[in-house]
Amino acid sequence: MTLKRLRQILKALAEDTRLRILNLLYARELTVGDMCKILRVSQPTLSKHLARLRLLRIVIDRRKGNLVYYSLNRATQSDYEKILGSFLAGFRDIEILKKDITKLESSLH
Repeated sequence: MTLKRLRQILKALAEDTRLRILNLLYARELTVGDMCKILRVSQPTLSKHLARLRLLRIVIDRRKGNLVYYSLNRATQSDYEKILGSFLAGFRDIEILKKDITKLESSLH
């Protein structure tokens, strides 16, 4: 990993909505609609954040019919995973992140 890559990843993490997106995607693969409902943000806002995360290859997408599913890029032991795994695990007690996961879990049932 280069210092530039580390800086880009940290800058991507330095935004509330992106942190919340990553927290959800750390738990499971989701559609834009799922994330909009849980995070209570508009589709254009969410798409803007997802584009930034895709550009850095932190998030990947796959199409299934009319839906696009987003997930963390776990295909390789990438730079972000070294940072993100410990970062999110260390902050699981932040109230808004806990609430998002609770909403995600309740939406599955």
